[in-house]
Amino acid sequence: MSSTTTKRSCFIGIHKAPPNLSREGFETKAGAIVDAIVALPVVQKNLLKLEIISQNTLMGKHMEVLGLPEPAPTVLMSFEYESLDNLDAMLKDPALRKVFEESDDFGFRKHATAYAADVYTKVDVSDVTAGATVIGVFTSPPQFSEDQLRQKIKEVMDSITDQSIQNLFSYYSVWMQNDAVEEHLLALGFPAPKPLVVVRCETQHLNHMKEIFEHSEVSRLAKELIRDLGFHRDSDSVTESCCFSGDVATKLNNY
Repeated sequence: MSSTTTKRSCFIGIHKAPPNLSREGFETKAGAIVDAIVALPVVQKNLLKLEIISQNTLMGKHMEVLGLPEPAPTVLMSFEYESLDNLDAMLKDPALRKVFEESDDFGFRKHATAYAADVYTKVDVSDVTAGATVIGVFTSPPQFSEDQLRQKIKEVMDSITDQSIQNLFSYYSVWMQNDAVEEHLLALGFPAPKPLVVVRCETQHLNHMKEIFEHSEVSRLAKELIRDLGFHRDSDSVTESCCFSGDVATKLNNY
């Protein structure tokens, strides 16, 4: 099974809930922002796809076994567009800027990391509907450079899909930062992005995802990665990493 790196015109936003909001309250507000965004004519014309991924607890027990801490309330959004010209057209539209300005009452931009991505894809099975999705957001520990973090994640990813359970995946990729739209996102009011890597994996059925997590070698590799990144339940390290199973909602699809 070969892997590829695809350069899409896309960016992701990782949005953390402020302390005064529950996960449910934050997801409701984030969902309303997304609905307002996709309703704009300039977005309908220039955006190809918008997905929002919110947390669920379907894999909570399995993540606990690995030693993963309970995830902070987080929503992930994925935006895809044809070119920077399309992005420019959206960012210059006063209506879109107004939507983002109105989101500041709950820190939608303030607590976010947004960046353009190069997508390293290990598995992509077409025409399969995901029954389970897991998102991992990994920040660099002090002893890792950004390049070392990327290399570490890719090595673990390759090792996992080299196991006997590789055919259980329907999609498996790593989203790595580039600076293609940093200037544009800063202009939209997002803070400078923190160095991190996002992993997204999907299976057709929930039982397939559970089987992957229960595989002995996958469990060993995952625990090793969690230990190396200082990302575990008994860690004293301050980390913004999180891992969760999620519900994916496609809010716009113009493909």
